[in-house]
Amino acid sequence: MNVMFRSLAFITAVVIAVLIAFNIWLSKTISSRSDERNITINSINLELSEILSEHPEDPSELISEKLPEWRRIYGANVPDKIEFIPIKSDAKQFISSSDSDTSVCTVRNGNDEILGVVLYTCKNSYYLKIRIVFCCVIIAFWMLSCGVLLYIHFRIIAPFKKLADYPAHIAKIPTAEKLPESRNKYFGKFIWGMNMLTDVLQTERRQNEKLEYQRQTLIASIAHGVKTPVTNISLYADAIETGLYSNHVDIAQKIRNNTKKIEALTAELIGTASESVNAYIPEISKFYLRELCELTLSEYAGRMKISMIPFDVSCTGDPMIESDKYGLFRIISQLIENAVKYGNGQGISVAMRRQDDGTSISVRNKGQLLPESELPFVFGSFWRGSNSRNTEGSGIGLFISQKIAAAFGGSVYVRRLPETEEMEFTIFINA
Repeated sequence: MNVMFRSLAFITAVVIAVLIAFNIWLSKTISSRSDERNITINSINLELSEILSEHPEDPSELISEKLPEWRRIYGANVPDKIEFIPIKSDAKQFISSSDSDTSVCTVRNGNDEILGVVLYTCKNSYYLKIRIVFCCVIIAFWMLSCGVLLYIHFRIIAPFKKLADYPAHIAKIPTAEKLPESRNKYFGKFIWGMNMLTDVLQTERRQNEKLEYQRQTLIASIAHGVKTPVTNISLYADAIETGLYSNHVDIAQKIRNNTKKIEALTAELIGTASESVNAYIPEISKFYLRELCELTLSEYAGRMKISMIPFDVSCTGDPMIESDKYGLFRIISQLIENAVKYGNGQGISVAMRRQDDGTSISVRNKGQLLPESELPFVFGSFWRGSNSRNTEGSGIGLFISQKIAAAFGGSVYVRRLPETEEMEFTIFINA
């Protein structure tokens, strides 16, 4: 509120200053113009007196004859109207003018007798019109500015201040109450998005709690289940070492059976770890392929520029497809992150195109190529390639990407391009 009042005070001060400056300037202009016209009036009146002193004629007719010549000589300084009023020497007449735009001058003959007076009328009303119009425009500008500031304050700034603390609030309190729905054209969509984010956070929180419970249960189960096979294997090893068993085939079979139990428990652990991925629910909608292209470019162009990595995103045509836009972007994001992590920084390119039987999105990066023998294992859970030494990672990213693609009927492929020293990952969807 203080900012708004300061802004209003500043605009008001500027408007007042402009009005004062304009009126001072206009007053000086009018005064200067009046001085020039007074000089012209004196010159004309002196000329009239000289002519009439030598050749007394009809002054009104003389004024009519001389007026075009005066306008040519003195230009705009010639009064708009010149009127002669005769005065008899024995008449008792008093002539005056209360109009500041009219000057009264006497005209005498050769005997220094007053023949009459001349009224010089100058119309300065347009200066008044200029002043009125300018003042009205400035006042209208002031009122409009005040209205805009008040509108911005009550319709944008005030609602925004109420919303500013909400993201931090839901970060600290995941179960926070949703924002009330609003039809405000500036924040209605934002409030809708924040409420959607709240739903997502609460859903993920419940899912994480469920997974944590399953993890704890699984750990306890595996700890109990692994203990017996490991103990048996240890006893069998001791027996072989001391020569207690002479039938090595029988003891090897028993060790193998206990090993299978451990492998089954390990498989159960991996299956539970990937349960959240398999539960991915796609959100299918229609969108143009260029929208996905622009989303990718907007999210990564700035980062790649800072990292000085050549980055290119291309889209051939602009077909409408029906798929999970943000699911696709999540996969593209994972592939780009891998390209940054495992590439050599010489370039990353993303190409999107429509094909006869579907839509493909490929991500290429230059860097160390994976051996052909490792490609079948790339999408396995917790698997990491030979190019991942000294590089942080969990080996789950591509596995998750493949599962997400499968959720909306797509798949991810990989191939090595020795001729260009690039790795290429391609997302293909039947849309």
